[in-house]
Amino acid sequence: MPLPARFSRVFTGLFHAVLTLLLIASLSGLQAQDVDQALYDAGEKVFKGNCASCHKPDANMTGPALKGARERWDGKGDIYAWIRNSQEYLKTGNEYANKLFEEWNKSVMTPMALSDEEIDAVLYYADNYAPPAPKGGGDVAQAPTGPTDAGSLWPWMLVLILLFVVVALSLTGVKKSLANAVQEAEGREPLPDRTFVQSVQEWAWNNKGLATVIGLAVTVWVVLALWNFAWTIGVYGGDEVAHYRPEQPIAFNHTLHAGSAGDGNLAINCQYCHSGAEKSKHAGIPSANVCMNCHQAVNQGRTEAGTADIQKIYAAVGWDPETMKYTGEPEPIRWVKVHNLPDHVYFPHDAHVAVAKLECQECHGPIDKEMTVAEQWAPLTMGWCIECHGDKAVKLAGTDNGYYEEMHRRLIENEKLGHRELKKWLEDEKVTVKELGGWECAKCHY
Repeated sequence: MPLPARFSRVFTGLFHAVLTLLLIASLSGLQAQDVDQALYDAGEKVFKGNCASCHKPDANMTGPALKGARERWDGKGDIYAWIRNSQEYLKTGNEYANKLFEEWNKSVMTPMALSDEEIDAVLYYADNYAPPAPKGGGDVAQAPTGPTDAGSLWPWMLVLILLFVVVALSLTGVKKSLANAVQEAEGREPLPDRTFVQSVQEWAWNNKGLATVIGLAVTVWVVLALWNFAWTIGVYGGDEVAHYRPEQPIAFNHTLHAGSAGDGNLAINCQYCHSGAEKSKHAGIPSANVCMNCHQAVNQGRTEAGTADIQKIYAAVGWDPETMKYTGEPEPIRWVKVHNLPDHVYFPHDAHVAVAKLECQECHGPIDKEMTVAEQWAPLTMGWCIECHGDKAVKLAGTDNGYYEEMHRRLIENEKLGHRELKKWLEDEKVTVKELGGWECAKCHY
């Protein structure tokens, strides 16, 4: 007996849906695998260290976008020589190079000692550049991401779930069509139509054991998801949530100012601007007068946006760059606070910087290497602080730290208690902040 037309349509639709999903999944996997992650990462590193101040991978800035540069230069000249020393290459009279020179306001790149492999990596990075993830609402933004991770299981899990749903719904329709065909052949009325909810209820009643297992699994998953979500409420840093990165009135580039001189940055010590970090509880927001120590002479940025921001500093302090005099009409900068601990928490910067000798990056992350805009890198939760105090080793002797030297002297001299305690602490070959009282409540709470 030929299949009913309804069954044929359902089967054809199912077949097309499965083929479409498999095709999408295959194309996604191929796209992810096409990117050489190692080469992409190497190119990104070289780009950020040498090119990012004037170029963007996918948009024009002070210079043209790098994406497609190799294709634009094809047959028109030596792109490697142009990138390494554009000033010298202009002297060769290359027509395309001189056209770029005129088109981009007669500006050229500074000479760079890059190998062909490094240039290839930069151009590969630009051609395969994946833009940062969009902001997740308000001032909270996801950290930039690179190309799709081919090893991620989530896309495949979603594809499989969709496939199972489509197959389940389609098989339900097929089963009903076959049952109605049998009913029709036997001269009986077709089965009554049921809503999706009624169908699920009937299935659960007929498969109580499996339905119970699925219900328990879903319940456990929901409880765990809510539990994990509750731990991230009010947390704006760390690996599990988007970092808090508010837009500031002046786009101060921390990487440019504090980054390594070897990468073309200024290598200014953090405490030159945040002078309170070594001397008081608060690191403090630098006064615009500190900026003027340099920008009274430096009035041009590396980009047009940088130059515009320098003008905002002049407006803030009431400085006229034309007359080189103060106007007496300042306009205070309304900075947006990034790191904000609860009022009942006592965190002294001086104890961590001057006594513990911690680097700023311990809490603020790679602000000198990756953060063109300041963001909250660490979660700053109690658990995060406790974990640090429980693991961080303290060097008691042989340092210029008077506090720890005194602690060591007392422990050595106190034979009844101190020496025995010190010996016990050193069983793991280190003395931690916790063992010196770093877990006492009053250390961090008023």
